[in-house]
Amino acid sequence: MPLRRVTIELPSEVLVRQGVVPAVFFDHNASVEILRVYAFQPRERVLLVRVLRTGPPRTTEELARSRARLRRRYHLRDFEILRVEDGGRAYIVLLRQHNPGVLEALLEDLGAGVTPTTPIVIGPEVATLSFLADDGAARRVFDLLDGFGMRWRLRSRKAIRHGGIGAEDGLTSRQREILSLAWNLGYFDIPARAGLEKLAQITGLSRNTVSQHLRRGMRRILRESLL
Repeated sequence: MPLRRVTIELPSEVLVRQGVVPAVFFDHNASVEILRVYAFQPRERVLLVRVLRTGPPRTTEELARSRARLRRRYHLRDFEILRVEDGGRAYIVLLRQHNPGVLEALLEDLGAGVTPTTPIVIGPEVATLSFLADDGAARRVFDLLDGFGMRWRLRSRKAIRHGGIGAEDGLTSRQREILSLAWNLGYFDIPARAGLEKLAQITGLSRNTVSQHLRRGMRRILRESLL
C-alpha cells in the first residue's frame, strides 16, 4: 500500500483530558509546535518543539533558572532550552517526556506502522496532528480514536512519492534525523555545545553508530555540494 501523510484535527481539550498535554500548559503558553520527532516509543517520546508563550518575555538565562520548576509543572523527564526567539516570547526546546496511557496503547497496537511527522501544532482550542501511514494503518488509527471516544476530523491525506519525504537529498531518514539533532544541539558550533555522548544518549544508539551516521550523512551532503 502507498504511504500517505495523514493530517487530522481534534479539540485540544481531548489531548489535555488524556494527559498528552499537561492541564496547566495553556495557563502560561499559547501553543506548542513539534518541529521534529527524534524518538516516539510506547513509554516515552523525544521531541524538538517550539513553545509560544503568553506571559512576559523571558531570556535564556531566566528560563534556565526556572528549569526545575518547568520540569515539574509539565511532567517532563528531561528538557534542554536550545534558544529563545521573538524577543523572549518563544523558545525552542528538546524534551523527553513519558507517554500517557492513551499514547502508550496506540503505539503498542500500531507498532512501526505509524510515524509522527509535521505539521503538529497544538493550540488552546484545536490540535493539528500528522503521521505517515499506509491506508490500513491509518484506518486502525481512526478506529482507535473512535474507540477512545475522541472527536476528530480528517484534514488531508496525501500520497508520499517513492523514496519518502526529502529523499532528493540522498540521505537516509536516520542520517537526516541525527544531522538535524546534531545541528539543533550545537554539535557543529565552535566551540561545540554537544558531543557524540549527548547524541548517543538521546537517540539510544552507541557513540560509534551516531558517528557513522553523521560521517556518512555529511559525506553525502559534501559530495552533492562540491562535485
